[in-house]
Formats: sequence, C-alpha cells, structure tokens
Amino acid sequence: MIVKHINPIIIMKKIIVVFAMLLGIESFGQKAVDVLIPTGVAALNFVAVQAEIKEVAKEVSQFRSKEFIMDYIIGSVNSKEVRFETQSLASDNEAGLITLAFNCDEVDQRGLLLAFVGYNRDTNGVIGQAYGFRYIPLVDAKVLLARITDVKNTHKGYLSDTPDVNNVLIEYEDIKFILYYDEGDKIRVFWNGFQVIWERAAFDRTTRRLDKWFK
Repeated sequence: MIVKHINPIIIMKKIIVVFAMLLGIESFGQKAVDVLIPTGVAALNFVAVQAEIKEVAKEVSQFRSKEFIMDYIIGSVNSKEVRFETQSLASDNEAGLITLAFNCDEVDQRGLLLAFVGYNRDTNGVIGQAYGFRYIPLVDAKVLLARITDVKNTHKGYLSDTPDVNNVLIEYEDIKFILYYDEGDKIRVFWNGFQVIWERAAFDRTTRRLDKWFK
C-alpha cells in the first residue's frame, strides 16, 4: 500500500479558506457598520462581501471620513480639545466617489476629501469591495476642479465627436483622470487601485458646494 505524504501547509490553507467562508456566511445580512474591515492602512479598507453598497457609502461618508481626518490629517491632540467641521458635498448614483469638505482652523488644514468606494485588490491579490480616502488641500482642490472644467470645455467638440472613443488624460499627483463622452461628459478617476466614474452632476455639485462652504 502506498502512503501519500500530506503537506501540512496545504491542510492549513484549506482550513483558512473554510473558516473565511464560515465568517462570510455568519456576517450575511449585517449592516455596513458591522462589516467594515480595516486593513490597518488608512487609504485602503475592505468590507465584507455581503455589505450593501449604499449602507457602506453612508458609513464612509458620515463616520469613516471623520476617523481618517482624526488619524491622518489632525493627528494626535494629546490633552488639547480640537474642533473641526465636515460637510458632505456629493456622491454619484452607485457611491463610487463621495466628496466631502473639511476644515480645522486649529491645525490650519482645510480642503476636499475624496472617498472612493468600489472594487480593489488586497495584499493577497484578492479582489473585493473596499473604500479609501484621498485628501486634497483647499487651494489645490479649487485649482484642480477649475482645470477639469476648463479641459472639458476646451475639448468638448473632440470628446463628443466620437463618444466613448476619444479621451483626454490629465493628472494631479497620484490621481489620474480620463475625460470622455458617453451619453454626456464623464470623468473616470484612477487612484490607488480604484477606478470609479465621477458623474457630471456629482462633479458640478462638488465644485459649487465647495466654493459656497468656504466663502
């Protein structure tokens, strides 16, 4: 009789997979607030497969954004009491990109917070629903929004001439924007593994409300 050698590493991997599946089944039906799974990196956090995208978007906009601001913009306050303000500006129909305004006079920081919600790849190469934040200081944010508007107007004829074929690429630091036309002008945003569409209505609302909030 031939006795096959069983690799203990393979057995352990199978146990981990089964355990992960059981966790997924158990978390089914939970609200977004219960299934947000931080990876320890502020810019990229994953959520359970069963989470409703609208509930995740609400949680990200109302609470996780403040957590990011507290930990990565304001920083440690020790014994001080620090006041700051946030305001939701806009989101698209599928919550792919949520925009928020932020102000904290006590640390002299204010600007635009982009909250990305969509598919991304974790450190193991597994694709899942995730969210992440990208902060843009106010002066840079206003310049960027104005530039995107100007580029859209400058290349309007070119973009609408052949819908979904002609594109214009611009970038701001580590964020890339592809402007194109598909039943209206659209912006596809690429950052840190995310790829989301910034709808025209959400973009215009962000620009308008950001200017109004900081007047």
